[in-house]
Amino acid sequence: MRNNTVPSPNRRPQWSFPMKQFFLLMAMLMFMVAAFSQLQIPGDINRILEKAKSGKVLTEQESARLEQWGASMEKQFDAWDRRTDKDGLRATATPQPKMADAKSSKSCPEKVDLSPLPALTREEYIELARALMTTYGPQTGDLQKLKQVLERSDKQTDGADMGAAFVMTGAGSASVYAIAWSAARAPGDLLTANNLGVALKDMGDYSKAVRVLQYADRLKPNTGLILSNLGWAYREAGDNANATLMFEKALRAAPKMSSPYLGLGLIAQCENNHLEAEQYLRKALAQKYSSVGFGVMKQAQAAKSPSQNQGGQPRPLTDEKGNSEGVELPDLPVYEDIGKMAGQEQSLTRYLSGLDARKRQLTSDLLEVSERIRNQQMRAAKDPDNALVFPRDFSKEIMQFADITELLFGEQSNYGQAQQQGAKLLENNGSLLEQHLPTIMQLMEQSLRLQEELTALFKKLEACGDNEYCQKKVGAEIRQVQYKLDQVVFRICKEQKRDLEISLSAGYKNYSLISNALKEAIPDYYAFTNPIIERMYAPSLNEYYNLYREMTTVIHLEIAAGLALSLPGYADQLNRMVCVEPEPPEPPRDVSDPTLPSKKKKDCPLGENGIGGGIGPLSFELSCDHVKLSGGEGILWSVKRDFNKHETTIWGGVGIKGEYGRGTITAEAAMGVEITIGQGDAVKDVAFTSNVKAGLGGLAEGEVGGRFALEGGPAVDATANLTPPGIGDLLP
Repeated sequence: MRNNTVPSPNRRPQWSFPMKQFFLLMAMLMFMVAAFSQLQIPGDINRILEKAKSGKVLTEQESARLEQWGASMEKQFDAWDRRTDKDGLRATATPQPKMADAKSSKSCPEKVDLSPLPALTREEYIELARALMTTYGPQTGDLQKLKQVLERSDKQTDGADMGAAFVMTGAGSASVYAIAWSAARAPGDLLTANNLGVALKDMGDYSKAVRVLQYADRLKPNTGLILSNLGWAYREAGDNANATLMFEKALRAAPKMSSPYLGLGLIAQCENNHLEAEQYLRKALAQKYSSVGFGVMKQAQAAKSPSQNQGGQPRPLTDEKGNSEGVELPDLPVYEDIGKMAGQEQSLTRYLSGLDARKRQLTSDLLEVSERIRNQQMRAAKDPDNALVFPRDFSKEIMQFADITELLFGEQSNYGQAQQQGAKLLENNGSLLEQHLPTIMQLMEQSLRLQEELTALFKKLEACGDNEYCQKKVGAEIRQVQYKLDQVVFRICKEQKRDLEISLSAGYKNYSLISNALKEAIPDYYAFTNPIIERMYAPSLNEYYNLYREMTTVIHLEIAAGLALSLPGYADQLNRMVCVEPEPPEPPRDVSDPTLPSKKKKDCPLGENGIGGGIGPLSFELSCDHVKLSGGEGILWSVKRDFNKHETTIWGGVGIKGEYGRGTITAEAAMGVEITIGQGDAVKDVAFTSNVKAGLGGLAEGEVGGRFALEGGPAVDATANLTPPGIGDLLP
C-alpha cells in the first residue's frame, strides 16, 4: 500500500509564472508613464521587449540585461521624483487611484483669524476693487500689456470673464487684477463679485474673499453658487462651523449642486465622521470629479469601523450600465465527486498556461501603449497661434473606472467577501487536520513498533531452523502481530482518506465561492466600464484601459483556476488509496479560453473640430480632448503664474445656438459648459447643458450668456492627482 502523507490545506497551485520578469516589466510600465519624454529606450532593450511580446522565452543573459536596465531606470525615476517634489513640478500623467494623504490634499486646513468686519457698501466695494488693483497689479508680471488689453475691452465685465480664464492658467495676481478692474466699473454685476471672491480665496486672501462674496450674496440673495463659494472661503480658512452653514444653505437654495456635498464630506472627514464623510462624498463624486474628494473618500472608507462596513456591496459612482455582450467565461472541469475530479489536472494545467501566455502578452501590450501615452502627454503648451492648450486627462472617467474596479474586486465587494469566506473554510480545514494529526502520529508510532516486532519475529523464525514446533509457535506470533499491524494500517488509511476528503470538499467549496462570485463580477465589470471606456476619446488611453481591464480579469481568473488545479491531486490520491475501491476516472475535458472583448471609444460628441466661443477679449476652443485659450495679444503668456492650486470649476454660458456634434448640442438652448481644472495644467472634466444649469445653483441662463462664472473648490498639491494604474496593483 501507498504510505499517504497528510495533505496541506493551503497547498499552493503549481503553474508556470515568471514573477521576476513580471515585476520588472511592471516597474518599467510605471516609470514609462511618468518619466520625461526625452528618455530613450536602448536598442537591445527594445529587442528584448519585442521578443517578450512575441511570447518567446528570454535567455538568462536577456533576463539579466532587462533586470539591470530596470534597476537603472528605477534609480533615475527616484532621483527625478525627489527633484519634482522639491520643485513642485510633476508632469501630468494618465490618472488613477493612488491618492495623496489627508495632509497633502489639505482636507483639514488650519484655522485663520477672520475678524468680523462690516458689510461692504457699493462705494466700499468699488474702493476695495481699486485697492486690489494697486496691490495685485505689480505682481502680474506684465501690467502694461494687461492694462492695454482691458482698456480695449467692449464691455465693463470683460475683465471678470478674462480673470476666469486666468484661473485656468494659474495666473492668480492677473486674475484678481482683471476681475477687480471690472468690479470697479460694474459694481452691480453678480458674476464679477462672485469671480473676485473665488480668485481672492484661491490666493489665500480669505478675509477679503468672504466680504466680497457676502456682498455678492446681497446683490442676489440665496444663490447656490454664491453660497457654495462662501462655504469654500470659510472652509479654506479653517472655519468649519460657518462653512457647514453655508454649504447646507446652498443645498437648500440649489439641491442639485454637487460642490456643497464635497465640502460637507471633507469637513466630516476632518471631524472623524467617516461614515457621514463617505456618504456626502459619494453624492458629490456621482455628479462631478474631484481628486481631493476621491482621495478623502478612500481614507474615510479605510477608517470606518467593521460594523459600519457591514451590509451589501455599495453602488458605483455612476449608474450608467452598458451590456456585457461578448464576455464568455468557461466552466472549468471541477467536481466534488472524486471519480470525476481525478484526471483533470492536464486540462486545468493547459487552461492556466493559456492564461499565463495571455497575461504575458497583455504586459507587453501595456508597456507599448504606456510608452505611446508618455510620448503624447504634454503640459500646457504654446501653439503656433500663441494660444494656451490644456489637454484633457479624463480624470472623471478614470475615477469612475477605479471606483467600479474596487467595488467589484475590492475587500468589501461580493467577490472580496467570497475570498474571505473561502479563506475561513481553508482555515477551518487546517484546524481540523491539526486536530486529527495527533491520532495519525500515534497510529504511525504503533505501526512502527509493530513493524519492529515483526522484524524481530522473522529473525526468531529464522533461528528456529528445522524445528517444526518452534516454527509453528513463532509463525502464530507473527500472524497475530501482522493482524494488529493491518488493523493499524487500515485505521491510518481511513484517517488519511477522511482528511483528503475533507480537504477536497473544502477546496471545492472555496473554488465554488470564488468562481461563482467572478461569474457575477466580471460581466458587471464589463457592463459598467464599457460606457466609461467609450467616453475616453483619446485613442491610446482607450486602448490602455481596455488592456488594463482584461489584465485585471485574467489575473482573477488565474487565481480561480489555480484553486481548481489543487483539487485533482487530492482526487488522484483518494483513488489510489488501498482502503477505497478505485473508481474509473472521468475523461479529461478540454477548457476553452475566456472571451473578453474590448470597447472602442465613441465619436466625439462635439464633432471633429470642436466648438468655440468668446470670453471677453479672449476666445476659446473646446474639443473632447483639450481646451484652448487664445487672443489678448499674448497676455496669457506674459502674466505671472502665482496661484495656490485649487480644484476650480469654470462655468461658461457661451451663448452659442445651433447644432454641434451630430445633434448632441442643439438649438433648443444656449450652449453651456463646465470645465474643471485641477493639478497638472489639465482639464479634469467637461460637462454640458443640463448639468451646467443644475450646477449654477439658481443663476438664470440670461445671467451667464456669453459669460464665465467661477466655482471654488479644495486646495490640492502636486501629489493629489490620480496616478496611472500599474500591473503591481493587481498582484498580491
